[in-house]
Amino acid sequence: MNILFGIIALVSIVYYGVIVSYAGLQASFSLFWLAFGIFMAVLAVLFSLRRFRAGFRGLPPWIKVPILTTVSMVLLCFAVVECMILFYMLVKPEEKPVDYLVVLGAQVRGDRITKSLRYRLDAAYDYLEENPDTKVIVTGGQGPGENISEAAAMRGYLLDKGIERDRIIMERNATSTEENLTFSRALIADEEASVGIVTNGFHVFRSVKIAEKQGMRNVTGIAAKSDPILLPNYMVREFFAVLKDKFVGNI
Repeated sequence: MNILFGIIALVSIVYYGVIVSYAGLQASFSLFWLAFGIFMAVLAVLFSLRRFRAGFRGLPPWIKVPILTTVSMVLLCFAVVECMILFYMLVKPEEKPVDYLVVLGAQVRGDRITKSLRYRLDAAYDYLEENPDTKVIVTGGQGPGENISEAAAMRGYLLDKGIERDRIIMERNATSTEENLTFSRALIADEEASVGIVTNGFHVFRSVKIAEKQGMRNVTGIAAKSDPILLPNYMVREFFAVLKDKFVGNI
């Protein structure tokens, strides 16, 4: 057991180093890997001690069973959620064109599109080129470090790619996935309109479930690429985001 914990600790700490060297110290959720690695290293040390192992085996059932049950349930919950995230990531959109695309916002640095957002916009552009009757809603407000709203940056990117101005609708107030979808829905007059939500693959499951909870009747996810180096980080972070949105009633 201590060897397994040690391997997990080493992998987690090394991955933290990879994230920091690749995306910087401010990379979202990166500290989780450092903290988790340290925690697993402590467990590896403890389980290498004969006295600790003997003490753990000697715990009465009324203590040991709840501990093992809780750990098992957490692992099962994690596996189920990750499988759903992966499933929605791989599902292809229906052949019938949707009436509207909703491209969810992501961080803009100054007025520059970041990689994750570019992946979303490129997926939206490809869809719009193939389906000329589909309109697109670009959604996202202006946050710290952003000179313009995410929606404005997204519209500029699509205009530069050749998408007609009258096909692009801007929503410039949202600050979260839940607000992205709430405010975008208010811009769609027809409640029966079909909607495709464009976001990075790991984010599709939660986005679609939030939209369905809000009452969107004909919604599908359209998965854009994700950064392969940061994808494990995003997948684990998304697990906690799904739990949070389930707890507060967004899904």
